[in-house]
Amino acid sequence: MTTSHLASASTPQGTASPGAWALRVSTLLWAALVIAFLAGLPVLLGATWLVLPALAALAAVLAVPLAWLWRRGWRPARNKRWAAVWLRTATGLWFLMCGALAAPIYGLAITTETRPALVPTITLGNGTRTLVLQGMQHVGTDHFYQAVVYDLENALAEGYVLAYEGVANSDPEADAWFKAALSHGKDLGDSYRELGKTCGLSYQIDYFGPLVADARAHPERHVTMDVDTRAMKQEYDRLMQADPTFAAAMRTREATPADDDDDAPDVIGWLIERQKTGDERRRVLAGTLCRGVMSYAMRRTTERQGGPMDAVVLDFRNRHLAAQLLADPRPRIYVTYGAAHLPGVMEIIQREPGWKVESIKWMRTIAAPEHLEGKL
Repeated sequence: MTTSHLASASTPQGTASPGAWALRVSTLLWAALVIAFLAGLPVLLGATWLVLPALAALAAVLAVPLAWLWRRGWRPARNKRWAAVWLRTATGLWFLMCGALAAPIYGLAITTETRPALVPTITLGNGTRTLVLQGMQHVGTDHFYQAVVYDLENALAEGYVLAYEGVANSDPEADAWFKAALSHGKDLGDSYRELGKTCGLSYQIDYFGPLVADARAHPERHVTMDVDTRAMKQEYDRLMQADPTFAAAMRTREATPADDDDDAPDVIGWLIERQKTGDERRRVLAGTLCRGVMSYAMRRTTERQGGPMDAVVLDFRNRHLAAQLLADPRPRIYVTYGAAHLPGVMEIIQREPGWKVESIKWMRTIAAPEHLEGKL
């Protein structure tokens, strides 16, 4: 009896031999690696083609010890030439690294769609007065701002007074402190507009033209309910004296300066710079990254995981806004304010007798831009 007859006799009928199973697993593994490589190509080429040869070189180096271990641990591999095992290992590693490097980009894109950034519209009432708190975001989709402007114009038609966020200037000293401590020495409007361009989104001010025109014609229907830079600096100085924990956090923050802006972490600043000099593919990649990071940052903000300056930027201004809203005698006020402020303001107002939440709706603020083209 030949060797082949002995092998077939030792394998039960209908059952694949170990060699056949190894071939099947190897085929599936290589198919997965090829898919990972092909999926990674658009992302890596969008960044720079130099990534591909760099990863190939790294894979070639890492494959040397791995190929040696593979030949020592897997008996069938010993019958193959070392160079063939090394080449196979290096190719597999290259495919794997290309896919792994691109995976976070795809993860951010998927997260932006499946766990989107949301802001609330909260309606509170006490039987005689109604307050609407509209959560805002400095940079968002066109659809979001169009919906907000429509709601605001509808509120004006229903007799609401519109109240806005906006820290006012006061004196040179306080203004300089605010710019250095909270806007990192930059013009916030220009920064948000650049951020919107990078993310494929829009800056909120660009949509408020009709309301600005209405404010000029009917100033009694529009009011800003925020503090000025002097009040914020005074609160900061008070906390530095009265709160040792806050003072220690501020000293640490000053010793290791970092961007605390809830909408634009350091990585987005890097993306803005890359986007300015990139081609169309790089701009698409930067936009995907930017929207993903912003979605994460907005969720972190709404979950109240901010920085030490929250005591001034959020808590202090929340108390001020709630006090103004409760003291204002007008029956209907529609407030547009940063979404991170609304939970705190709502909590303060609900402490007052008779006030309760009547409704809450949620609006999406970040999504991939739509490119619709027809044919005439």
